[in-house]
Amino acid sequence: MTLPPIQGSVPARSVRRGFRKLRWPDLAVWLILAARSAGAQPTDSPALPPPGAVVAAAPAEPPRPIAGPTPVSAAAAAFQAGHRAFESGDYEAARHSYEEAFRLAPHPNTLYNLGLTCERLLDYDAAIAAFERFLASPPAADLATDGQRTRRVLAERSLRRLRNLPARVSAGAVPESVSVSIAPLLDGGTVGAITAQGQTPHIFTVSAGRYRLTYFRDGYFPEEQDIDAHVGQALLVTRQLRPRPRLLRIESQPVASLYLDDRLVGRTPYEGTVALGSHRLRLERRFYLTQIRPLELAPGGTRLRYRIALVQSGRADMILGGALAGAGLGLMVLRLFQGEIENIENMPPGEIYKPLVAALLPAALGATLAGLAGWEMPVGEGQLLIGSAAWGSLIGFGVGLGVQPEWLLPHVLSIGGGLIGGIIGTAVWRFRHPSSGAVAVFNSAVLWSAQVGALSWAYLVTERPETSFFGRQALGRSGEGGWAMLGSTLIGVGLGIGLANLPGLMDLPRGRVALIDLGGLAGGLALGILGLGLGYGVTGSWPQAGRIAVPCSLGGIAIGLVSGALLTRRYHAAPGPAGSGASPSLASRNLDLELGSFRTRLPSLTIGGDGLGGTAMGVTLFDGEF
Repeated sequence: MTLPPIQGSVPARSVRRGFRKLRWPDLAVWLILAARSAGAQPTDSPALPPPGAVVAAAPAEPPRPIAGPTPVSAAAAAFQAGHRAFESGDYEAARHSYEEAFRLAPHPNTLYNLGLTCERLLDYDAAIAAFERFLASPPAADLATDGQRTRRVLAERSLRRLRNLPARVSAGAVPESVSVSIAPLLDGGTVGAITAQGQTPHIFTVSAGRYRLTYFRDGYFPEEQDIDAHVGQALLVTRQLRPRPRLLRIESQPVASLYLDDRLVGRTPYEGTVALGSHRLRLERRFYLTQIRPLELAPGGTRLRYRIALVQSGRADMILGGALAGAGLGLMVLRLFQGEIENIENMPPGEIYKPLVAALLPAALGATLAGLAGWEMPVGEGQLLIGSAAWGSLIGFGVGLGVQPEWLLPHVLSIGGGLIGGIIGTAVWRFRHPSSGAVAVFNSAVLWSAQVGALSWAYLVTERPETSFFGRQALGRSGEGGWAMLGSTLIGVGLGIGLANLPGLMDLPRGRVALIDLGGLAGGLALGILGLGLGYGVTGSWPQAGRIAVPCSLGGIAIGLVSGALLTRRYHAAPGPAGSGASPSLASRNLDLELGSFRTRLPSLTIGGDGLGGTAMGVTLFDGEF
């Protein structure tokens, strides 16, 4: 008969040699002897047969119990049931049977078989405890000495092997790839030195004992977990880390009010922690477009930095354009009421309040309405709307003056042309969405073409005073000046559309176009005033001086425009410092000349709060570093 195989390095031959003499007749003889001597022995500690190895096969006729049910006979029956369960592979049932047999009649060999069974069940702690109790038990007097010695040797080998079995701790975490370390827990709850560490998922091989796992990852709170590692145990431990709020720094140029998820958190620059997830940033400042940015925050340990450039809105331009349009409309209405009786230009000084009132009230109304309309209007759209309304008014005025110079048609068509032009400009913006540079080029071309027509009309007035529109009665007025304005404005519109669609010009910075226009204005004024002075000094007649001043002004405009284009050819909008964020910082404007380099800012009109609850307006004509 053979013992069941023992896990480890114990040869099966040694096991067979130790229990080769165990036979069913021996068991029957032992039961008879035990029954006869039951009255002389304690019922709770009988001497059981050597069951250290479970018998592999049973005889055809099992022996029948001689006496009635006793603890010894019940223990023998439980021992046989454990043997059968072990042989059939039902180790759990075998364990319960051996435990019951030992409870009824404790015997060292029952502990030995119980240790083998627990080892098969991978309950190494119970197997160690059973083998330790077996070795601690005194030798049984009813068993052969050589068999007991063999079983003790085998038990000692199994005990050494089981005690050296390591525990395997599989550490996982959510999210993945988390740094994890393991350290033993000493007496008193103190933590010893770290014995191993790695990145999850990671398997630690440790001896039995109590340990502490520590999880760490940037952007998450560290987590700790205490575990009990048993002999030969495979332990799976998973921990979910809680993310830390993300540290943010939000800057804007210029300073603006910052809203996070529609909640005011302060003014930029702002620095603080924000919970992970989806958020919405909103920056607001007067006369600037509201900037809305989606914000997705993922776990991380580094500080995020956002630089957001605010874009000027067309509100200031619309307020100025609305005021001018309102004032012009008021004066035109007053002129309509004056009619043929009296021109505003020839009004007596005592009634000068009429044009002032007629201009100021509509100007205030127009500025208010235009400001509300341009609240969130991009500056490019506002400038295109104003420019389109201006050339529409000039075209309507030119047609009306050329057709009926002595009637009120110029005023009516000027108002209608401005409305039509504004509608066209709005439609172009909605469907084409031109760049601010293209809008600036278009407005510049129309402006200077209309200026050429106005100067041509002025030259015509010096030769034919009846062509004048201001300062004389409507009767006898000629309409040649209207045709001059109409032709030059139409040429400017066509030229502006063409230039604004050229690849090299449509991307011009709006600031450079403004500087070129400033050069043309300075050149025209300078040479015009110079020509007017020289002409009057030579001829002594203002009409004659005007004939000299007009060509000089046209030449000055041309020289100024060309000079401005050449001097600003190195003008560029330099991007701000690189950094993470929703948009780069507001570009600084550099202007390099051939004779040196200097930094300059464009002339600007600033309207905003004064810090005391009021409104402040400032004008910067020139600012720079030389």
